[in-house]
This record gives sequence, structure tokens and C-alpha cells, in this order.
Amino acid sequence: MRFEMIPCSGDDREFIEEQADNAFNAMAQPEEDAEEEEFVYIVTDESGKLLGGCILSVDGLRTASIYDLWVEEAFRRQGMASALIREAECEAREHGCYLAMVGTFDWQAKPFYMKHGYMLNDTMSGAPKGHEHYFLTKRLDCSSAEYIPSNYQEYEIMRGDEKDAEILSGKLRGYDSAIAPREHEYIPLSKKLVDENGRIIAGFVGGVDGWNGTDIDALWVEEKYRNQGIGSQLLVELEREVKENGADVMFIEAFDWNMGFFKKNGYERITGMLEDYPKGHIMYCMQKSL
Repeated sequence: MRFEMIPCSGDDREFIEEQADNAFNAMAQPEEDAEEEEFVYIVTDESGKLLGGCILSVDGLRTASIYDLWVEEAFRRQGMASALIREAECEAREHGCYLAMVGTFDWQAKPFYMKHGYMLNDTMSGAPKGHEHYFLTKRLDCSSAEYIPSNYQEYEIMRGDEKDAEILSGKLRGYDSAIAPREHEYIPLSKKLVDENGRIIAGFVGGVDGWNGTDIDALWVEEKYRNQGIGSQLLVELEREVKENGADVMFIEAFDWNMGFFKKNGYERITGMLEDYPKGHIMYCMQKSL
């Protein structure tokens, strides 16, 4: 049977991502009563001006991600960021999360997170060029000493909304771009493999960010067509496209059940790993020079 590889529409991308999620969940079952939620935490002055905040995302695997942590320059090093991260961690624990994850660049807050008990799991170099990105995690189901800055102050932390989240994201993006200007906007990449009837049997969804970093949001092959080289064919096409769009290294997150596939396709360098994520499994951070 012959298949044709062609670009995806928006609906195609959603379908491929949904199928990839289903395949992931078959290996790492989310808890039945766990809901995916997002929370925004903010600190304002008396007039309601936003002084700082962060966003917390909780998923069905009982893991939490903290991102877009931002404090206005005049209020930094006064304990506001520490108060925000404690609030986010408290919320994560209340939702049964056993693990918190954060990402940060070399010009951002790696020492801050490590003071708060986060451990370095991966270092990704070259996106942006000349800089490093760090992936850190903290177990929330283990007791640990709480870090309190010497100049800590009490802050009233409130729940924010989508508008607040957009402001936080914008401020952080502006700060990052001043240090490491982006070369272009995010470039989405996706292809599907269809049979003679036009039915999707495989596909990938990924992209290249403004710093020429890469990601694979989904790489999926219908079960009956697996172990026939189709996944490798898709990966080669994705690598070709990201290289054409300015990236010279592919970064991926693999798991104990599929890392063999990526190693077979040239992802020999393991830059980091995270045990017990998802629970009972291991995640590997891998990369390949293009």
C-alpha cells in the first residue's frame, strides 16, 4: 500500500496531536479524577497596577509546571518571587501534584529556583546561540527546608485572569528579547501521511522557535502501521524542515518506552533525564546535530 506525505490543515494537526496524546496516555495513564487546570497569581499595588506574578499549569499526571514568573525591576530581591512560587507550589500540592517543573535561561533565574529546592535535570545549549536553557524539577511529595530570603516581605497574592497572564507573558518575552533577540516568529511545521482514500495514518507536529530551538509536539503512527519505518520517515522529514528553517540541532523528550526509536535515528546524546516521570517511568532529554 502506498502513502502520500502532504502538509496538514489546522484540523489535521489537532487530530495528530490527539492521537499522539492517546498513545502517550496508554503508556502513562492519567489519574481519573485529575483535571488539567491553569492558575494565574498576581501582586498589585493599591491602584491595581501589576507588580509581579506567575502562571501554574496542572496536568492529569499530577505534575505542575510553573512559568512566566515575573517581577517588576523595582520590586525584585524583596521576596515577591519567593512568595509567588510558594503560592504556586501550595496550589499544586492541593491538587495532588507530586512534581513541579520549571524552565529558565542562563540570564534568568536558575540560582533562584535551586535555592527553592529545584534540581537541575537538563541543560540545552545553543538555542539561543551562545546561551543555555535549563530544565529543573522539585518533588512536592517530599519534605524539604523552605527557603526564605533575608529581606522577605509579606505580599497579598491574588488570583489573576487571562489578561493578567497575557501581560506577564508579554513582559517576560520583552525582557528575554532585549537580551537574546529572536530572529523570527515561531514557525509551525506539520505533515501527514494519508492512504489512497485520504485517511490520515501518521503524522508529525512540531516547529522552530524564534531562537531556532526545535520541538516535537506529536509524532504518531497508527498502531497497525508501526515498526515499518514510517516513524523514521516522518522524523527525517521533520529534521529536513527544521534545518531548512534555520535550526541545526533537534531537541526531543523521549521516554523509556520510545527512546530506542530515537537512538536508532541518531539521537545518541542524552543531555538529561528525569526519573519517575510519568510515575513509574523515565524521561530522557536527547538531541541530535543536524
